[in-house]
Amino acid sequence: MTASPASITVVGAGIVGVSSALYMQRAGFAVTVLDALPPGGGASYGNAGLISVEACIPVSMPGMLKQVPRWLMDPLGPLAVRPSYFPTALPWLLRWVAAGRRERVFASSDALRALHVPAIDCYRELLGSGFNDLIRLSGQVHVWESSEPSPSEAMYHELCRLHGVVAEPLTREALKQLVPELASPSRAVFLPKNGYTVNPQRLVETLARLFVEAGGVVRHERVLKLIPESGAWRIVTNLGNHHCGKLLVSAGAWSAQLLRPLGIRLPLETERGYHLTIRNPNVVPRLPVLSRGRGFTLTPMEGGLRLAGTVEIGGLDLPMSEARALVLLEHAQAMLPGLEAPDYAIWMGFRPSFPDSLPVIGETLPGLYVAFGHGHTGMTGGPPTGHLVKQLIAGETPAIDLAPFSPARFR
Repeated sequence: MTASPASITVVGAGIVGVSSALYMQRAGFAVTVLDALPPGGGASYGNAGLISVEACIPVSMPGMLKQVPRWLMDPLGPLAVRPSYFPTALPWLLRWVAAGRRERVFASSDALRALHVPAIDCYRELLGSGFNDLIRLSGQVHVWESSEPSPSEAMYHELCRLHGVVAEPLTREALKQLVPELASPSRAVFLPKNGYTVNPQRLVETLARLFVEAGGVVRHERVLKLIPESGAWRIVTNLGNHHCGKLLVSAGAWSAQLLRPLGIRLPLETERGYHLTIRNPNVVPRLPVLSRGRGFTLTPMEGGLRLAGTVEIGGLDLPMSEARALVLLEHAQAMLPGLEAPDYAIWMGFRPSFPDSLPVIGETLPGLYVAFGHGHTGMTGGPPTGHLVKQLIAGETPAIDLAPFSPARFR
């Protein structure tokens, strides 16, 4: 079967894949999306919902290596590594530590800033009249509770100044007016340009609905293998075969598995993230509050108050640890005095993450494009990445320099 050069298949129906599909469809391509889960059914479902155009802080930072042993010994800590998985994760962890060197942090920060700045504009473009129903431009509060600033906190402020990020220091009085429910931390800043979505899953579902209403195709099939054939691609799924002229892999944490048989090896790791959503909470901040020290976020959403964050390195196959989700409740109750949780839901998802906190965006083999690995910033980076993918496939000049995101950077 001969595939049309204008036909494109997207593997993955998360925020990156659906945004890419919608942008490419509007550029005149015939696009099909394949995913075993419905749109927004993976990591795009359970995240903190943050849309942070000012986000320019990599995960690995100077001085963080000294904190890792303490975190690993602390059951409430922001980082955990499953002992049985440690030998598998060690090469990635060593790359992650190396990415925390000062010069590499600055390079990653520059790239993150360039990718994230247009996020709100991209959402407006994709959602149209539905933007105000799903997005809140409320700003965000970031807090630190330690008695003295750490090297990572100092670097946070240095990077914000370097990139002109609006991060307004808050006095205790100002913080009390903005988030009266919050216990007074040691230090806090307000980022007025950032926002959030009231429902990450509904956001992705809405983008997918717009795509389908305009003639796009979404198939609920599990992709088993990608096979190059005479300048085109054969995609083998659990329900059959599909052919396309060009192929985009945006399958999140599962992307590396699909690419490995093609000789494409990338250091993608699964940062298992947890959330706990309190239904009908008795204490609700009116905007997201991100604890930089505890490594989690409080976000008011349609379904209740979502507590999301922390990192567990454990791969794709080990069972979830419900204790990691319940830790979030302990953190939240320390920050929001009087918070009760008689009715809640817990969840675990797979953040696709590279050691330098940057995704891969680009062409790997002729006609094979990749866009995944956004780690903690997928809801922010998804639509801008979709726009860049459209530019690449349409032969246009990308809006930003894509060299920092090249898959070849790991060779």
